Amino acid sequence: MSKVDPKLAKDIAKYGAVDFSACYNCGNCTAVCSLTEENASFPRMMIRYSMLGMKEEILSSKELWMCYHCGDCSATCPRQADPGELMAGLRRYAIANYEPSGITKLIFKSNPFSILLTLVLATILGFFLLTMKPDFTVSRWIFSWMPYAVIHLMGLIVFSFTGLTALLGIFSMSRRLNSKHNTDSNKTKKSIFQSIGEVMTEIGTMGRYQKCSTDEGEYWSTKPNLVRPWFVHWSIMWGFIGLLVATILDFLFKDPATTIWLPSRILGTVSGLFLIYGTSLAMFYRITKPTKTYEATKLADWMFLFFLWVAGLTGFWMEVAVSFNLSETLSQVIFMIHTIISMELVILFAFSKFAHAVYRPIALYFLARNRE
Repeated sequence: MSKVDPKLAKDIAKYGAVDFSACYNCGNCTAVCSLTEENASFPRMMIRYSMLGMKEEILSSKELWMCYHCGDCSATCPRQADPGELMAGLRRYAIANYEPSGITKLIFKSNPFSILLTLVLATILGFFLLTMKPDFTVSRWIFSWMPYAVIHLMGLIVFSFTGLTALLGIFSMSRRLNSKHNTDSNKTKKSIFQSIGEVMTEIGTMGRYQKCSTDEGEYWSTKPNLVRPWFVHWSIMWGFIGLLVATILDFLFKDPATTIWLPSRILGTVSGLFLIYGTSLAMFYRITKPTKTYEATKLADWMFLFFLWVAGLTGFWMEVAVSFNLSETLSQVIFMIHTIISMELVILFAFSKFAHAVYRPIALYFLARNRE
């Protein structure tokens, strides 16, 4: 039996969901949602869990991650309870509770802490980068009071902590979802491999997301696919994955001076274009607010998108600088910015919205397993 937490509603409100108490359980949000199904009924169920203080039911719910926050439910809610924003707030709440250190809770709840943490990390990473060239005056100053071995050890500790935290978060979520999965109805379940196949198909095509806001009269129904939210999301995701693969290939197989026509360079260029395109449109929509979905963007969302955009833009500068022998001093500054931003994305992976890139596929897997 789930324990009831009487303070849950107030706690959830700190993650951005403030209007759900207006809900009178009419079920309109679930009725209009094109993604709800027999094995994943939302957002009405999540609203009830939130109002009743059923924390474990929320944290063990795969339905939480089925929503892409298209805004249809919020736009048609007769009580203006904003169920779409509740789902977004609950995802922040879940990420913060899966992560064991408590850092994520501070990041999501406190904008000053988020900004301070970002600046501190940027400063520390900047010092680390300066130590890569021992002949620099700043490097000699750093080494005079902190030996290289200590700096190297600190780096290992930080990245080990980040990796361990991410693994613990994944384990916490998987354990909860698996427990819920095993207590569901005893109907025939899909095999593990079939379920993984469905997840890979969804990641590759965004098939579920494409169903959002497609009814006649919807704002996005008349827009071309290239500017719809699903394609923006797809561009960001595959742009980042492509750049990650290109970076790994560069590290493993080539000299940095190799021609731009190397396959890894081509992959990086194309992926970078997708990343910049997707993040630029995502930020543009948050500025212009074409639908209700974009009316309440949190600082954590802005920081995530901005970091991805800067990482992509500075990465392109480095490619152009290498190809056309641009100013070495300026290129070194751009390189430091690119590296600092990229490392912050990695270090803060488990403590930010970025974590949904792992949590959502896990939830999709359990959704597939529960289907006949």
